[in-house]
Amino acid sequence: MTGLCIPCANKAGGRKRVTHGLNNRNSRLHVTWSNMKRRCLNPQGAEVQKYDGVKLCEEWMSFEPFMEWSLANGYTDRLTLDRIDSSKGYSPENCRYADYNVQAANRRITDKNTSGHVGVSWDRGRWCAKVQWKKKQIHLGRFKSISDAVKARNDYLDEHSLPHLRA
Repeated sequence: MTGLCIPCANKAGGRKRVTHGLNNRNSRLHVTWSNMKRRCLNPQGAEVQKYDGVKLCEEWMSFEPFMEWSLANGYTDRLTLDRIDSSKGYSPENCRYADYNVQAANRRITDKNTSGHVGVSWDRGRWCAKVQWKKKQIHLGRFKSISDAVKARNDYLDEHSLPHLRA
């Protein structure tokens, strides 16, 4: 596609950019930044609803300030950019680098949730409480009242110091 043989294309793709020292194609940090910008400024497909109203701060419109903040705030290739409050936009005050488990726990309530509480759902005539951690669902039981299910979930989160959103 590039008109170059594979070894030459790899060499050309591996060159560093002069402006910030990272190649756009090969830098995971640059891809993170460009995806963040696209989700805020030009969402596509299912992202349109998920990112409606999510703004990107003026400071991070260019890559260099975002790169500096990321490197100073724990960026590694093993972590992902996470908004602390998922209802707010991308800014230095509202972002952190977190592993998959913390990020998965920090999701908003979806439109499929009918209880209005994270991890609590109606199942076979009772309220079911559960927690998701390390890609596994932990079922905490079924309860007569929604408040008992919420309490059981919150107690479990506190007991195990898990970084979930509280129900």
